[in-house]
Amino acid sequence: MRVRTEKGGVIRMMETDVPTDLLNFKIRHLSFFPSGAAESDAVHGPQMAVFAIMENPEVKAFKKANNIGPFGDRFMLPGNCCGGGRVIHGELDDVTVSQALDYVLQTFPGFWVYENCVSKEGERFVYFNVH
Repeated sequence: MRVRTEKGGVIRMMETDVPTDLLNFKIRHLSFFPSGAAESDAVHGPQMAVFAIMENPEVKAFKKANNIGPFGDRFMLPGNCCGGGRVIHGELDDVTVSQALDYVLQTFPGFWVYENCVSKEGERFVYFNVH
């Protein structure tokens, strides 16, 4: 386990043998919810912001090219989808997935978790959560 404190007080804890290719992938352009979105809209919480990152066409193409699941186009409303009256807005350019997740925390303080799982068959699945 490696723990480090970055500028601004961000603390990162990471297993040393976990792949970071997806975390370090640079997104050219990422849009969060339009600024006209209702502040009380029930589906603009932190997990929906993560969903917006993972559904970005560039991220999806990277995951597909690198055989990183889960795969599929089905939509399930993620847990923790409500923002308690807060909505994340904004456009980000040239940011890594990790930096985009950090941006989510500016609206929804807490921490994000990156899970990299490998099945018995060697298939790789990645999951993100904001707490």
